[in-house]
Amino acid sequence: MSETKKSNKSNWNKPKEKSDTKSSNKPKEKSIEDISYGLSMPNIDDNKLKEVFGSTKAITLYETSRILKVNASVANKFLHDLESKNRITRVSGYSGHYIWKLIE
Repeated sequence: MSETKKSNKSNWNKPKEKSDTKSSNKPKEKSIEDISYGLSMPNIDDNKLKEVFGSTKAITLYETSRILKVNASVANKFLHDLESKNRITRVSGYSGHYIWKLIE
């Protein structure tokens, strides 16, 4: 009788058998060009740049984020790209809280 009781015990604390399903579910490696992290940069030319930022008193990170309806990291990259293309210049600010102005 004791043998039947042992076989009826639940297996909740026994280790599970390892399966090969995890190894087959590994994601494929992506090249750097394929990785976009779900973020897209706004495509704005010089004429549209003046339309978008023409009425703003000061161009800031969060103001740009609000105007373009993107998150702050995309707006930050966008502003740094514009600065590297000499379309805007940094006027003042410190520690990431910068103020830019359009170069006309």
